[in-house]
Amino acid sequence: MAVFKRVSKKKFDEIRDTLESFLRSRGWERTFRLKSLDEDEGIKRFIEFFEEISTVIVSVGDMTVYAVPLYYFDPRLHYGYYLVSFLVIKRDPSGYTIEIKYSDSLRGFIKASSREEVEKLVDKLFGGFIRLLEKAVSTGSPNATKLAELIECLDEIKTISFLEKIYGDEILNDTETISGLHSICSREADFFANDKVIVIPEMDLRVVRDKDSGRIFIYVYRGSDIYIYRGFYEVSPETKIFYDALFTGFRDLLKPEAVVEDEHGYRYSISSTEVAVEGRNVSLVAVGTYDQEKKNWRYLRDIFAITCDNRCSIYPFWEKHIINDIHGIDKHINFEGVKETLIRYILSSKEIQRRAREWMTKELTKKHTWEILPA
Repeated sequence: MAVFKRVSKKKFDEIRDTLESFLRSRGWERTFRLKSLDEDEGIKRFIEFFEEISTVIVSVGDMTVYAVPLYYFDPRLHYGYYLVSFLVIKRDPSGYTIEIKYSDSLRGFIKASSREEVEKLVDKLFGGFIRLLEKAVSTGSPNATKLAELIECLDEIKTISFLEKIYGDEILNDTETISGLHSICSREADFFANDKVIVIPEMDLRVVRDKDSGRIFIYVYRGSDIYIYRGFYEVSPETKIFYDALFTGFRDLLKPEAVVEDEHGYRYSISSTEVAVEGRNVSLVAVGTYDQEKKNWRYLRDIFAITCDNRCSIYPFWEKHIINDIHGIDKHINFEGVKETLIRYILSSKEIQRRAREWMTKELTKKHTWEILPA
């Protein structure tokens, strides 16, 4: 069932103009703190406006969420627009916090051949999340509050919507996945991974796996010159082996094995593992900064996958591009020191597959003396 409401162009423009006019009058401020909902007449009228136009209204504990998912479509010209706006009211002993979620990333241009195609597109972006939120509240799900709080984060909304498309209501009861995405949204964690999803914001990496079919999807920008949006797309057959390896071996990368210092004195933590995918060995190498006191990664700069068949290939997950020539690695790795860090570790590590070490040794002429320090 589609959750987006179709309206006329006149109604769409009226709602959009009212939203933007209010925000403009408040200096585009989106969060307001009041002792009483009657304290500010303008905000009171704005809440009443949301109550009138909302297609979804849910209350979870001391939080009420109004959702406005709308679109219009001109079948003669094959284009239209969509918008999603949320109004969140949170109550606590000292008063109310009112938050408005509306930005460029929550509205967009649609080019499609039919109304059905438009509904399918906008529903793919946001529909699953709104359906799960409604169901979570109506069934008293313990995940209802965490889902409501994900409204803070557009990327998490789209990820939940995509997971709902694959797994249906099953995802509503998956506390591990919802809590993990919530921890990313609230910045309580720097990354999250399980058997369904891997999210590493620092690497701009967001991956979803359909466990039943084995298909894997990554979150990237795609579209025509007219309409470009961020969504999930299936990985190519050539790169799928690397993502299969990442889902299999990611947890083994969480404990650093060594610290490498480059020629400028910067230190990088490194961990590695090797997994078998479809009869081929894939080595994974994570490079980043590790907090020894807290015993966790502060951030991951990149993860590299290396596999050797007739030739060796490197896949940096940051760049999402296969490298078959080690001399071209500079074109695909943007962080200073990471190239040297990666190469020296591979050349010295017994954990990395022998063929990869032999290939790099053959292709490279070492210019520096590198020191491997204990982790």
